[in-house]
Formats: sequence, structure tokens, C-alpha cells
Amino acid sequence: LHSLLSLFSLSLALSLSCSYLGRKRLEGTENYVKGTTRLVYPNYSYWTVGYVLSLRGAKKLLGQKPLTKILPVDEYLPIMFDNHPEESWKSHFTDRNLVAYSAYPLLLYPTHYVGDEGYFSDTEPPEIWIERHKIRMAQKQKKQREEL
Repeated sequence: LHSLLSLFSLSLALSLSCSYLGRKRLEGTENYVKGTTRLVYPNYSYWTVGYVLSLRGAKKLLGQKPLTKILPVDEYLPIMFDNHPEESWKSHFTDRNLVAYSAYPLLLYPTHYVGDEGYFSDTEPPEIWIERHKIRMAQKQKKQREEL
């Protein structure tokens, strides 16, 4: 509870729009928010386990009329802070300047991960995410080889 309250205080002082409490971090370095040791600027993530929005952040998200472009919140938030790998998805939304932070370390975690015994999804089979991750990793490796 103390961690959560101190995160809220810090986020409010920094004019929070959106702050992740829990998510599945992917690869890559995330930079600390200047002057903090408990907040980072999040990279693209899976699984929005928990987050906090300010009124300004909620208005910004709703202003893009996301319900007319059905998309999971896990994908929508990174699009709106302009850190999403799918350029074609991002192109459907303007003003992608949501100010997003993430608790570090995370305060919430899923009970199961893909592949764990007892894992289930009420939205899609895990094979889709596993395949998507394999494709992204192959693309990343190809890009790294081309840069050499």
C-alpha cells in the first residue's frame, strides 16, 4: 500500500496522464523518469494488468473515439504514447502524445503467463501471441544483421 501511495503522489507531481501498475515488459531498456527511481517511461508491453489514469489522460484516450476502432487496451495505450510496433495501427489515431509512466518495480503481476499450467485467455488463444512474438523477434534479428 505504501508503494502504491508513493507512486500516486509521484505521478501526480509529474502531471501523470497514464501510469502502469502492472504489465508484461518486453525486451529493451526503459529509461527512468528524471529525478525518480520508481518510475520509467514504458516501452511497448503486453498485458495491461493494471493502470491509473488522470482525468486529462482519460479525456485524451476517449477523444480518439477508440470504441469505433475496437482495439484491446493493451494495444491502445502504447499506440497513444507512440511506442507501438504496428505503424498501420498507429495511423488510425492522431495526437499520440499521451504521457505514460510505469511503476518500477511493477506493483501488480498476472497470476499465470502463457505456457504456465492453468493459463487461459478470455479473448484469444495463446498461440496467436506466441506466433506474433516469434515474428517480431525474427524481424528484429534480421534488422540487427542488416545493420552490421
